[in-house]
Amino acid sequence: MEKIAARVLESWPPRLGRWQRLSLSVAAAVVGFVAVLATMVADTELAMFQVLALALTIGIAVAVAMRAPEAGWALGLAALTAASVFTGVQAELWVDPMLTSYFVVLGVGAVRAGARAAAGIWVATVATGVGLALWLRPAEWLVGILGASAVSGLVLSTVIAIRTVGVTSTSLRRERDSTERQRQLTSLWEERARIARELHDVVAHHMTVIAIQAEAAQHSAPDLAATTSARLDTIRTSATVALTEMRHILGVLRSGDATLLPQPTLRDLTELVETVRGGGTRVTMTLTGDTTTAPDAVGLSTYRIVQEALSNAIRHAPGAPVDVTVAVTDEAIDIRVTNPCTPTPATGAGHGLLGMRERATMLGGTFTAGADATKYVVAASLPLHSGRVDTARA
Repeated sequence: MEKIAARVLESWPPRLGRWQRLSLSVAAAVVGFVAVLATMVADTELAMFQVLALALTIGIAVAVAMRAPEAGWALGLAALTAASVFTGVQAELWVDPMLTSYFVVLGVGAVRAGARAAAGIWVATVATGVGLALWLRPAEWLVGILGASAVSGLVLSTVIAIRTVGVTSTSLRRERDSTERQRQLTSLWEERARIARELHDVVAHHMTVIAIQAEAAQHSAPDLAATTSARLDTIRTSATVALTEMRHILGVLRSGDATLLPQPTLRDLTELVETVRGGGTRVTMTLTGDTTTAPDAVGLSTYRIVQEALSNAIRHAPGAPVDVTVAVTDEAIDIRVTNPCTPTPATGAGHGLLGMRERATMLGGTFTAGADATKYVVAASLPLHSGRVDTARA
């Protein structure tokens, strides 16, 4: 019930299209007209033309109040006053069918009106009741004034309070959605920055090796042809320049740390699993294929995906066994991390899944995560040769 009420409040007031509003207004006018006509004919001795006029006025007041609350309220109050005047001196101040219909007009108008306008119509209702009591002097005038004042105030305040709560809930929901989107975007860029730093370390290592090998070739073979020596010098210079520019561009991503840190590879997965086992988690790992054929960037992403998947399993399914399978083929590295589903509620903001998906996407691979009948499965496939294919195309 609480969830249903929250959904209702979040969608209040309802947003309708033009034709929907028109149809609803016509339907409300017809219902108001028929209801007042039937009750007035049965409960009063007014002439038929008077009953028709009052019923028509109330019907129009209901329809108008849906678009212009003040105008609808004025029509409804005028019809209520006219009904009391038409009936003349009687025991009660108000004509009951008209008073009930007037409360409906007040409630319909309060959906769109503000608190100040609602207070104004409430004062006008009380003032009208006092004026009629002084003029008609019915026997139960005080009861009529107090009853109309209390019920009209209750109707107006209740509808406005519900509308205010609905508007506030909608505003909070939009703010929450905006904050969530911003959080996801921030997490995405943080993960990309982390990946960029790691790839910087990997690429910087290879660029350094190229520059060193080119310079070593010149010194180890002094009898090289001039053209060959010039080409080697160009290779060394280009590698050095590229390394310098890359460090300059990505320097802001390193948070002031200019050192090149060794990044983990596929060969470090065994140590990772042993560390997790040392914490008390039962982990089974199957590593197949030639791990030496994997490029450093792919091996690094494989390590990070397995690391994050293990962290998620420990966090969301504490004590449950985890199965890790990493298969290296000629085309790709296939990763699969599974653990039994547990009733433990998930906590956290979901940064891990976002980061794993981003790593797989940047390498041209695929990533899925979700629960099946009995297990939660994290699966990824990272192509080994996507970088070579892209380079060849370029």
